Amino acid sequence: MTTANTPQNTTAAPAQPPIALVAWGASEAILRHSQATLARIDVTQPQWWALNNIVRAEHGLTREEIRAVAVPYGMDTRVVVDAADALVHRGWLCIGADDRLTLTGQGRAGLATAREHMARARAEFLGDITEEEYATSVSVLQRVTANITARPA
Repeated sequence: MTTANTPQNTTAAPAQPPIALVAWGASEAILRHSQATLARIDVTQPQWWALNNIVRAEHGLTREEIRAVAVPYGMDTRVVVDAADALVHRGWLCIGADDRLTLTGQGRAGLATAREHMARARAEFLGDITEEEYATSVSVLQRVTANITARPA
């Protein structure tokens, strides 16, 4: 005899984990993998960010302009400025007369090496995920973010 409390659908899909949990786990794993990859060539993630932002600027960046760059993971913007200062000491960046930081030849070579390593790291963490699947995943996460940030709290 069937009662009102007896489930009728025995092929129900298993419950999906919360998207925040999955996104958080992916973020942590990717971050750890990226940091380990960079550490093997003696580069920190903030140094990686500094190099990439400075090289994209046609005439380099000042420390104030570096402070204005958005820094992920809740880090203080000072972290990237400190990383840039360490790269000056290392000989990868130089300071021009206008206080603009630009890459030296050593810095360009170091950035090229870091890019090679990070491209391999990306291939490792993507594995057999297609570019289409990757784009869909990113799009979904962006839409989820937009859905909740567009509304008043």
